[in-house]
Amino acid sequence: GSTMRIEQPDGKVDYEGPMSIRGRGNSTWGYPKKPYAIKLDKKSKVLGMPKHKRWVLLANWKDRTLIRNAAAFWGSAHTGMPYTVRGEFVEVELNGRHQGNYYLCEQIKIDENRVNITEMDANETDPEKITGGYLMEVDTYYDEVNKFKSPRFNLPYMFNTPDEESLSKEAFNYMKNYVSELEDILKDEDRVKNHEYEAYLDVDSAIDYMFILELCDNHDFYNEWHNGTHSCYMYKDRGGKLCYGPVWDFDYRTFIPLDEISLRIQSKWIGATRTLYYPALYKDPQFRQRMLERWDSQKEALRQLPAFIDEIADRIRLSEAANHKLWPIEDWWENGDENMSFQQAVDRMKKGYTEKLEWMDKHLKELK
Repeated sequence: GSTMRIEQPDGKVDYEGPMSIRGRGNSTWGYPKKPYAIKLDKKSKVLGMPKHKRWVLLANWKDRTLIRNAAAFWGSAHTGMPYTVRGEFVEVELNGRHQGNYYLCEQIKIDENRVNITEMDANETDPEKITGGYLMEVDTYYDEVNKFKSPRFNLPYMFNTPDEESLSKEAFNYMKNYVSELEDILKDEDRVKNHEYEAYLDVDSAIDYMFILELCDNHDFYNEWHNGTHSCYMYKDRGGKLCYGPVWDFDYRTFIPLDEISLRIQSKWIGATRTLYYPALYKDPQFRQRMLERWDSQKEALRQLPAFIDEIADRIRLSEAANHKLWPIEDWWENGDENMSFQQAVDRMKKGYTEKLEWMDKHLKELK
């Protein structure tokens, strides 16, 4: 019985129709400002974004700037990653009550307009067809029904798609064995130096993924509190390799200046030196050379991110002020900017990003 209506500033209706809505998130659902998942009754374009039924309203409650997720997605879109979540800032009114500024964005799903891989039929068992497609999450919350710990690296893999009602035992075992075979290679330095992992792992997506999570200092790349990764997506198409991405979840413990050690782990590298197979991959000189070449081809575009942050800050300035009155966060400690003005927080965010980019430019070649 729910409906959603989206109005442009000039009053033009962008979308109107039936939908269902529910709360979403792990820790984020426990905060005062609630995030939501939306399902439309049919695939529809929303604010110029390609058609789909499923959308997300990110609350960004922990983020004093409200910009961190949008900024990270901009960075991802300017690497070679095949898909990056699209979104737009909106004012939300729920049951007649103003809820403040939200980021209306795409939910990560297998779809021709999102993660564009083959969607497996329910309970598929055909040996050729169970080679894909899979949308996986590597997350220490480890709270999905279908999941396994990888045998050599102890990574918590969870099946996002196919879901628990559609995943056959044969498909589950195929993916588990695929990961096991990849890890057998990565644990053998001679096989790594012989590049055998390239038959299983998409190298360019691994490199681009690391660039974005390190540049944005994403604490979930390796979450100290949970001794592992949060919110890491991977996918595998039918007959294809395991790919990293899309990137997700940048609203807290991100974009922190290098000199603020009290808010950081003691290494300037967040996860690149200890998670998601990267230390094993650095043992291959060819991988390291490819990484440096991709960095050189992308870093000038990535240097433009602060200009995008300024553009968004100007666009949402009035919205942010109203949102901050509704949802103050001065008593919380996550990004270290909670007691700052909006502009101070934006400037600090740009400083953190620029410092990390220039630091990476000098130190990337040291990853071994």
